[in-house]
This record gives sequence, structure tokens and C-alpha cells, in this order.
Amino acid sequence: MRRKIIVLIICLLTLVFFSGLVHAGPATDRIRDMLEKVMSIQTDPQLQGPEQREQRRTATKAVIAANFDLEDMAKNALDQSWSKLTGPQRLEFKSIFQDLFLDSYTRLVLDFLKKEEIHYTKEELNQGRALVKTTIVRASDEIQVEYWVASVKREWLVQDVKIDGVSIVEKYRKSFARVITQESYEALLQKMRTQQKATGSSS
Repeated sequence: MRRKIIVLIICLLTLVFFSGLVHAGPATDRIRDMLEKVMSIQTDPQLQGPEQREQRRTATKAVIAANFDLEDMAKNALDQSWSKLTGPQRLEFKSIFQDLFLDSYTRLVLDFLKKEEIHYTKEELNQGRALVKTTIVRASDEIQVEYWVASVKREWLVQDVKIDGVSIVEKYRKSFARVITQESYEALLQKMRTQQKATGSSS
């Protein structure tokens, strides 16, 4: 009887352990790996100080580019206007959008993500997409960050990030729609070209 109880306890513990692994899932693993790489760059002793910021920026930018589905983000940010573009116009928009997003998101990471404690609280799967919920814990507050990821060519890529409930893609969408409605698509593209030159982010 005692042996049966011990076996039952072991089985239950094993079930709980593997349930935790399934709950975490490959999408969460992808986000964790990305954030750990970024924080390792930020805390690398050889990359400290303002004189090394450009090296940190280049390395961080490469990690972000490898983990985000920038083509999907560009398409969703432009929303209904995307279908009106020709092939060459889409290529140009994607290229400029990619430069501007990578520049702005890299600066955000460099300025605000050092060596924070990150909790991976939940993963929800739905038809090839996943929502990975995390919490960045700081001394004074907690920041809720949600990553919307999708399986693209057999790897998980981020398609949107919500920070405290605010979607990055949605912010782009509203901003772009406002310029297109009040002016034109060409006016939007010209503003983006100007910003691209100002940031020196042209690839």
C-alpha cells in the first residue's frame, strides 16, 4: 500500500512538471530566448559605457530583426491601404517601415531593458498563433508586456507587442491612417523617408 502511494505521488508530480512544460510552450521559449540574448548584450562587461552604445545597438537590432515578422507588421500597420499598393510600392514601404521600426524598438530596448526580472505568466495557442504574456518586474512597478507571435516557416516570430495594453502595430495603424486620410499615402511615405534619413537607419 505504501509503495502504491509513493508511485502515485511520483506520477502526479511528473504530470504537474510536464503540464508546466506544455503550458510554457515553444512560443514562450522563443520570447525568453530573445529577451535573454538582449539582456546579455546589455550586461556584457565589454559593451558597457556610452562609447560602446553603437555596438550594443547593432547587436540588439540584429536580435530583434531575427525574431520579428516585419513583413506582416508592415502590412497590418498600413491596413486597408496595403491592398491598393503595387508590388514595387509594397517593397518600398516594407523596407522603410522595417528601418524605422528596428530603429525605434532598438532604442526602446537599450533605454529601458537592462537586467529586469521577467515573469512568463501565460501562453495561449490558437490556430498557428500564440499570445505570450509576460511581466517585467521593477523595484517601483510592474509592466505587462504581451507578445503576439505566429508560426512562420516553422519558427515563431513576433507580429505585435502590447505594452501595458497598448499595441505597437495599432499605434502605427492609427498614425498612418490619419496622415493618409488628411493628406495622402504619398505624403505618408515622404514623412517616413524624411524620418529614415534623420535617424540614419536606412539599410
